Amino acid sequence: MSGVAVLLLVAAGAYSSLGYAGNDQIASHYMTKGEWSDTVCGGCHFDVYENVNHSYHVQVDMDRWSPLTNFDLETSGEEEWVKEFGKYHPGGGPLAEYGIGVDCMMCHEQYGLYDFEARAEKIEKGEYDDANRAAMVNSSLAARTNPIQFFVYNANLLTPYPLLIVFHDDVNGAPSHTSCAEKCHIQDVEKRAVTWGSEETYAEFDAHAKEGVECAECHHTEGFIITSDHQIGRGNASDTPDLPENHFDDTMRSCDDAACHAGISHGAFADSHMEFLACEACHIPMLPGGELPGGKPLKTFSWQNGEREDTYWEEDFQPALAWYNGNFGDVLPAVDTRNDTDVKVTPFNNITGTWWDAGTDSEVLSNPNTSISTGDPIPVKYVKAADADGDGEVTVGEMQAYDADGDGQADYPNAVLRTVGLYYQVSHNIVSSDVGIASPLTCKDCHGSQAVIDWESLGYVEDPGGESSAVKSIDISYTRPRPVEVEREPAF
Repeated sequence: MSGVAVLLLVAAGAYSSLGYAGNDQIASHYMTKGEWSDTVCGGCHFDVYENVNHSYHVQVDMDRWSPLTNFDLETSGEEEWVKEFGKYHPGGGPLAEYGIGVDCMMCHEQYGLYDFEARAEKIEKGEYDDANRAAMVNSSLAARTNPIQFFVYNANLLTPYPLLIVFHDDVNGAPSHTSCAEKCHIQDVEKRAVTWGSEETYAEFDAHAKEGVECAECHHTEGFIITSDHQIGRGNASDTPDLPENHFDDTMRSCDDAACHAGISHGAFADSHMEFLACEACHIPMLPGGELPGGKPLKTFSWQNGEREDTYWEEDFQPALAWYNGNFGDVLPAVDTRNDTDVKVTPFNNITGTWWDAGTDSEVLSNPNTSISTGDPIPVKYVKAADADGDGEVTVGEMQAYDADGDGQADYPNAVLRTVGLYYQVSHNIVSSDVGIASPLTCKDCHGSQAVIDWESLGYVEDPGGESSAVKSIDISYTRPRPVEVEREPAF
């Protein structure tokens, strides 16, 4: 019997054992080309590739500046951006011109066999055409021990890559905690002190994780499968401010959504706070410091000398509470005041950042440490070059005197060193009475002599409850009702 015939018999047996019945619309997916791309998936998933390619996850602005990365596109170039950040990107969009298409498997592979690291390594080396295929090829080796997957080689063994056949959940597998948090969003550990670097650790800190709630159940938009535009539901995070009409801000489920905790009550007095108090303010009373799966939470960072120098939260710490209703436009991660419209008290990791600015923005020049304008950051390559005496420390005098082209004119005569308190919103590590590193805040944690709230930072002269307030006599020992139990559908 020829090698091809054997191959077909093996495949037929596998299809039979897995319940594949020809062209059933709800049969388990299968693929044989070692990749998921528009040519492989588009025959059934009409227009999905284009929908994904136009999603905000894919159409990222390479030129958007962040004080944490301090990446300057003009001096470093687009390809350097791809090598440094492309490994967290699903492909397509700005990566398409480098040969990296949208890789469906990056989010939808169901068995934990997608080799994220192999793909990242190819991108870092500039081997873009092989990036997506590398993740599949390496995962095929792991498939040998997985009873739901199998692979075979071409009968003539001339093809260097195995023909991989991968099965996953009926219809479509939704992104999981592994694909979202443990891979792409692992970089949020330093910003938000999240513990999602491993599923086991996260379940110890977050009440939702312990109950098995997947990311897409909260980050949800209507029509998530067939009619999906793949715009993942999102909150309006302080460090990703965009115009809400075109970037899907506030499209995710809220705590009191009908599918979650609709109708929950903590009693009339506590419920009266809900118009101005975000649920997270009480249910994230503490954030974890020290070494976490995926990194450490940042306390400060400085680009003063051309390299980022960090300090970390080594111990557990309280998040900063501030008024917030969302940031829009090209601004730094900032908060609002109690007099602004529709604000709620919201928890943040307040990170102090330092970097050089050219001083061309009058607002920044006047108030370098309090302005929320991104200003005109000086690229780190020029910061390093400005160290005239080579002592490793760049001073204001050196930065203002720096002359890159030697024309006798200083390039940054108004250079200013900014040191800004940056507010990175936290909304994970939700605690309950029996999950997390601290219990939810109660009345006496906020009001009275034992209060842990910094009322002055919230715009109050003193505790609005006051020492003589009724809070001292309120009985908060009542048994609080459990959240409404809802029967959840799988997060497809």
